[in-house]
Amino acid sequence: MKEGKRTYTPKEKGVFACIIILLVCMGLYVYKTYLYTTPEPEKTNSPLIIDKKKNQATSEKGTGVDDTKVADEDKQQDTAEQVFARFLERYPTFDANKPTEHIEKVKDMLEPGFYQTLLTEQKNMTTVPQYQTTVVESIKNMSSKAAENDSVYWKAEVTTINKDKDGKVLSTIKTQYVATMKQVNNKWQIIDLMQQGQGAKLHE
Repeated sequence: MKEGKRTYTPKEKGVFACIIILLVCMGLYVYKTYLYTTPEPEKTNSPLIIDKKKNQATSEKGTGVDDTKVADEDKQQDTAEQVFARFLERYPTFDANKPTEHIEKVKDMLEPGFYQTLLTEQKNMTTVPQYQTTVVESIKNMSSKAAENDSVYWKAEVTTINKDKDGKVLSTIKTQYVATMKQVNNKWQIIDLMQQGQGAKLHE
C-alpha cells in the first residue's frame, strides 16, 4: 500500500521560510562584502580652491567637497587660524592719512582691553614715518602651539611694502608676528601680540 504524500505542518513551513530568508541574507552579505567593488571616484586635475567666505573647499567646477560638513561649519564661529589670517591681512597695513584705521579694522578680532591699548599707543606715537602707506605682500609659515590657560600661540611671517605718497616702493620688510589667542564666548580673540623684525630691504 502506497503511502500518501507527506504534508508539512504550519510550524515546519515557518522553519523552512526562516531558513530560506537566512540564506538570502547571507548571500547578499557575501556579495556586498567580498564580490561587489565600490566604483572609483572620478579623478580630476582641477586644483582645490578655498572659498574664504563660506570656508568650503571646491574644485574649479564649483562642486562642494562635503555639503553636510560645510553646512555645519557655516553655523560655527571662525577658527583661530581664520581669525589670525584675517588679522594679518589688515593690521600690518598703514595709511599716514588714517593712522589708526589698521587697528580699527581688526577691532572685532581683539580682546577689548588689548584693542584699547593698541589704539592708545598709536595715538601717542610722536615719530612721523617716512612712508605714506604700507601694504601686505605675503603671509607665510603660519603655525600654532598650545599656551597656558586654554590659550593658543599663532605665528606667521609677514612681508610688507612701504610706499611714498607717489606710490613708489621705499622698502620691503619681513616681520614675525606671534599672537596669543583665546576663546571668549565661543569667539577667538587676540589678547596679546609680539612682533619681531626678520629683515628689511631698502629700495632706491
